[in-house]
Parts: sequence; C-alpha cells; structure tokens
Amino acid sequence: MKTKDIIITLILSISIVILYIVNEVTKVDLEYADTAYQVYLNGEVIGLIEDEQVLYNLINNEQQAIKNEYNVDNVYPPNVFEIVETKTFNTDYATPESIYKMIEERDDFTIQGYTITIRYNESDYYEEEEVPEDFVINVLDVDVFNEAIKSFILAFVSLNDYNDFLNGEVEELTDIGQVINNMYFQEQIMIKEAYISVNDKIYTDSSELAQDLLFGVDAEMDTYTVQAGDSIDSISEEFELNPQEFLIANPNYRSENVMLNIGESVNVTLLDPVVTFIYDVYRIEESVTPYSKQTVTDNTKGYGYSEVTQAGITGLSLNYETYQVKNGEPSSQINILNTVTVRTVVDEITTVGPKRPGVTGTYVNLSGEWGWPTNQPSVITSRYSMRWGKLHEGIDISGTGYGSQIYAIADGVVITVAPECSGCAQWSNGNYVVIEHANNIYSVYAHLSGFNITEGTTVKKGDVIAFMGNSGYVTGTHLHLGLYEGRPFVGGYSRSMNPLTTIYSGI
Repeated sequence: MKTKDIIITLILSISIVILYIVNEVTKVDLEYADTAYQVYLNGEVIGLIEDEQVLYNLINNEQQAIKNEYNVDNVYPPNVFEIVETKTFNTDYATPESIYKMIEERDDFTIQGYTITIRYNESDYYEEEEVPEDFVINVLDVDVFNEAIKSFILAFVSLNDYNDFLNGEVEELTDIGQVINNMYFQEQIMIKEAYISVNDKIYTDSSELAQDLLFGVDAEMDTYTVQAGDSIDSISEEFELNPQEFLIANPNYRSENVMLNIGESVNVTLLDPVVTFIYDVYRIEESVTPYSKQTVTDNTKGYGYSEVTQAGITGLSLNYETYQVKNGEPSSQINILNTVTVRTVVDEITTVGPKRPGVTGTYVNLSGEWGWPTNQPSVITSRYSMRWGKLHEGIDISGTGYGSQIYAIADGVVITVAPECSGCAQWSNGNYVVIEHANNIYSVYAHLSGFNITEGTTVKKGDVIAFMGNSGYVTGTHLHLGLYEGRPFVGGYSRSMNPLTTIYSGI
C-alpha cells in the first residue's frame, strides 16, 4: 500500500471514531434533558412552556364570556396557534399567563363548529357575467344549517311536496295538475368541522341564517302595513316585486288571490338568494288554441252582404309538459312531451257579398287586428311583470320548439335585424328583430335562432320573419315578444307595453 493511501485510511478511521463519540455523548445528554413545549403563533415563536395542558386550561377557563355567549363547554386557541414538544436544558420557561396574554392581544380565540362552503360553478354563468367567489357560512351546529336550508326550500315549495319528494312518495300524474320530479341546488355545498374564530360571523339561529340565505347577508328587511284596498298585486307593483316574489318573501301566503288583513305587516324586501334552488316539474295542462277568422265571397249575395255562417270554436288540448324552476322563477322554456286533442279548433267563417268591380281575392284574418307570433300549441311562460326588481318588458312564449317559425304580428317595416354579439348593449336579447308598425308602435322578437328577412323589408301580418331559438340571456328555447310605443334600444322616448292587455286582451 502506498503512503498516500495509508494516510487517507487513517483520516477516515479517526473521523468515524470522533462522530461515534460525539453521538454517544449527545445521546447521554438528551436523556437528562427536560420535555418542554415551544409555542408558535402565526409561525413565530412566542415562548417555551413547561406544561401545554396548563395553557389550554387557562385559555378555556379565562374565556367564560365566549362560553356563555355561544353556550359551549370549550374555547380553543387561534387557528394559527401551534405547540411543538421538544427536549431542552433551558429551564427559563415562560409562564402560561404571559403566553395567554400574548395570544389574547395578537389573535382571536376559536370554538368548535362547522363551515359550509358554497361554490359557484363557472358553467352556470354567461361569459359577460362575473362568477362569485366561494361563500362561506359558519354555524355552531350543523342542524342550524339543515333547518335553515329547509326553511329556504319551503319558501319555494309546499311542505307536502317537500316531504313527498324526500320520502319517494311523488304520485303518478294521470289528470290535469303537476308534480315535482326532482329537487337540487345548482351550487356545490360542502360541510366540514372546523375551529372558528369567535370574531367571525357564527350562526346559532336557523331563522336568521334562512333569512340571510333568501335575502342576502345582513340585508335590511323592508316591511309594509296593509291598508284598506290593498292586494298582493298592488303591493307587489308598488315595491317593484312580482306577485310570485311577494309569496316567496311571505311563505304564509300560497296564492296571490288571498285576502290581506288591514293592519297586517308584510315583507316587501327584494330577494337576493345566496344559493339557487332548482326543481323539475311535470304537468298536464289544458291549452286553448284560438280560432282563425276567414272571409269567403258568395257571388249570389248582394254588395255589402256580411254574415257569420260558421261560428268559431276554440280548440282545446291537453299538453304533457316539463319545465324547470330556479328560486321560484319558471324557466322560459317549456318542453311539450305530448299533446292530446280534446276539442278540434273550428274557424269562424264570414260570408260576404261580391266586391265591387276591380277588387279581387279574399281576406283572411288570422286573429283580428294583431296576429300571434308563434305556432300552436304554445305556452306563455313569463308575463309582463317585475322580476327580481326589474321589469320584464314583454312576454315569453315557448312550446313550439327550436327552429319553429316566428311571424310578424302586424304589418310594418323591419328596422333592425341584430345578430347575437358578446359585450354589446343588447347582448342579453341574442339574435333579435324590431318591426315598426303604424301609430309609432314597435314589436321586438328576441332570442332567435335565425332570420328570414333583412332590414328595410316591408312585412305583412303572418309573414315568417325568423325562427325560435335560445340565443342571448335565456333559460331555454322561447320567444321574447316586446311591444313598445316609440322606438326601443336607441335612446329617446320609448315606453314598453304589456301585449296581453293591449293587443291580446282577449287571450
């Protein structure tokens, strides 16, 4: 062996011996070290204590006010608090009282409870909308949340429907009526045990939590005292609610036709729900099809002769439908699964004498002065009314399916053919058409799937102008029909009108 190799071997051997000796000395020393506890707050060392249980007991005993307020047996350190067991020769311990004082000054004590996280799904929002951040609720007992969410649900459905669904006792529908087939929340709701800071909002009362879930956290409740002559309709209109929203805010009423007691206090707060409760409805409903009016010429009659020779009879059918309801608001789309004819529609025929020389042809009046914009059968899914504090300026018509024809409701000139656009002022309308009629009246057809005319086209009542769709801000396939005095969407004077009370008063 070379001299160099011998030297290297000796150095390694000596190093190993030294490490062994140091290790043995240290091991012996640690046997005589004391067990102590290093206290950390928010990652920072705040002291060394001899007994961790003494500190825990001190925190619990000193915070009697917290225990009394929340009716709990134990109070705990902050969530950023940590105790680590260690070995030490240092006997200069901090007192539990001094550590407790630092914790009290720097952070919040906690109690054991539950956090409920409500997570909003990005897919449930339009591109133009901002997705809310997670909403966190703290409760002392999970039963507080369960009772609150039940109260929230019962603002939208009856107790019988709720219990039947939970118990799997939904009846099979065989006659006119409706049943609820499914109930669920749109958002993800996650519950877990946690230590909650006593300076955070902690719900101990299910009624308070149910109110905040329905109207928004810390919303100021607005009430009204019923006066002589008041009705649910008149109060709703005064406070920019629709009757359905009034019924949700006042679940002791189940129908907008009930009588109110003079002097009674009712809730007129605008709803701002934290969660979205959805239920699916299956129903069998009667549908009335208006009859058309036709005119035929009888050359054997004299000039000026006119007589109704066939009385019109409205058609009657049973529609088997499904639709969805979100927080009390029915979807704009009705899915008609089947239609059974009960009574066939019969057109009204008026026989007239021949026209004077030079006039040819016959006149067909589909529904009086104004025509209906869709095929039949159709369903009005949303009327002209306040909706979540904003006026729904028109009626929604569904049931005839995606791509079905949309008709001009009266003679006029097409002044707007607007394709769907993201970020523009009228993005919520999707594809839409505006027609100018006589006497400064305008009709709007929104959420279309496509067009059958161009701007500047002169149309007659009953002309196919477009096709039903679900573009823009919608909850399903339908037509939104708006009626205005003055041209809409361009500034200047324009006033929306209710089609059902102006041009369709007979429907």
